[in-house]
Amino acid sequence: MSLGKISKVSRFLSKSQLCCSCGVTRPFHTNSKPLLFYATPNLSAEPMKRRKKVDLSKVIQSTQLKIRKMEREMRKREEKFGRTLKPVEEITGNIAIRRNRDKLRREFEPLPVEEIERRALLVKEWGHYKNQQHFTEEKALQKAIHVQTKALNELRMESEELYQKAKEIHEGDIIYQFNGPTETPPADDFDSPDGQYIDTSRKW
Repeated sequence: MSLGKISKVSRFLSKSQLCCSCGVTRPFHTNSKPLLFYATPNLSAEPMKRRKKVDLSKVIQSTQLKIRKMEREMRKREEKFGRTLKPVEEITGNIAIRRNRDKLRREFEPLPVEEIERRALLVKEWGHYKNQQHFTEEKALQKAIHVQTKALNELRMESEELYQKAKEIHEGDIIYQFNGPTETPPADDFDSPDGQYIDTSRKW
């Protein structure tokens, strides 16, 4: 037998088991060296820690202590630097609103496919209309400029003096009036007729 066949037979016999007449099962092998036992490294894990029960009153108390500590530091800074800082409530905001942020958020229902297509077609039609309007106005303006330039050139061929007078701007011929809001600041002693209001916002 070749060495390859011998190794296959030895592997097969090492995995098989023979039964004796007494009913005892015993594995055996045909390797030249004895089979040794290999131990894996010890993988002992740390026991899990018990979860501590959170007491809500203690959490509130610790939060209040932190707020008081921050207020004391703010007072010290105020005494040292002479500035009035915002209190902690103004910085953190309303906690109830933060918790109910998901409930206060408005959710819009999705539009149907027909409405989406209708709006898309309406936007396309509006864009086509404005495009045509732009080209029409541009064409009319270019035509007016061309006619004006041609008339001025013909007038210049006749008389240079009339040409220069035609180019002058006559401010009296253009009547323009405009009445609207000014950019001047409001008067301090002006009593607004729209009503009165009391500003209750804090100033720090």
